[in-house]
Amino acid sequence: MLTKEAKTVLYQLYKEYLVRRDGNVSRSRAKCFSSAESIHASLFPDWSLEDVEDVLRELGRNGFLDNSYADDTIYDCSLSDVAIVKMENQKKETLLTVADFISKFIP
Repeated sequence: MLTKEAKTVLYQLYKEYLVRRDGNVSRSRAKCFSSAESIHASLFPDWSLEDVEDVLRELGRNGFLDNSYADDTIYDCSLSDVAIVKMENQKKETLLTVADFISKFIP
């Protein structure tokens, strides 16, 4: 389970990944992001750096990011294959959840 903030960050990182892929950036380079500080500055300037780092750690603990640490902060991170698959299948999973919910309540 992810917090709403973590889902927001994951969505934004995936969205950036798709923009990069549409720009013919290789898959391996498109999923690589820089430091927590860079992500904070470019994608979440209204958040505190501490909150961005905390969410990136949460995503790492849950297997959605591969984080590298240096000097007690996230030096580099990249979307994991698990994250990409999860986001690619998001709409399909949502539809299946709705269908499952309806089937339980309609005989």
